[in-house]
Amino acid sequence: MSLPTAAQPGRNRRHVERLRQVLSKEVPVPREKLANNAKGAAVLVPIFERDGELHVVYIRRADHVSSHRGQVAFPGGRVDPTDATLLDTALREAQEEVAIDPLTVDVLGAFPEMSTLTSGIIVAPFAGVIPATTALRPCPKEVAEIFEVPLGALHDPRYRGHYEWGGNRSKFPAILYGGQTIWGLTLRITESLLAILGSSP
Repeated sequence: MSLPTAAQPGRNRRHVERLRQVLSKEVPVPREKLANNAKGAAVLVPIFERDGELHVVYIRRADHVSSHRGQVAFPGGRVDPTDATLLDTALREAQEEVAIDPLTVDVLGAFPEMSTLTSGIIVAPFAGVIPATTALRPCPKEVAEIFEVPLGALHDPRYRGHYEWGGNRSKFPAILYGGQTIWGLTLRITESLLAILGSSP
């Protein structure tokens, strides 16, 4: 990871190493658990530094995909027979969906497995630092948009709100930033990341 010479190089480095320290202790979900599960998937939480601050990369799923159409997510997908591990799944999918070269990812470790509340998809999340120079490109078959959110904004209560979903318009906690709505499983993974780093960026 290339760190800036200005304001927060030490803080950014501490954040990255704190994530590595905690996530590297988590035992990744075994491939066998999700490989033969139609509702099993792995995702990558890409992190990079720009203008002295860490940013997290998100995608908005295309409106024509089979599940979670138009929703904010992390790059990821189902296990392929060629994937030796779920980390391989997450890295392969990140390359296919947003053009992140797996060889450039500094993998920090795994989060505990989580599942979506609406569809029951079980997800193995991994976090990794990518170069700030990565030329992210969306795969139009799966991704409508790529965007990133500064770590400080993810912490900021001014961007907290609710998202109404479903026929009964149930309200769910959300981060509302730049016209995007981060909620559901993606929010819970984000909250896990923030919890490791503490209450302030």
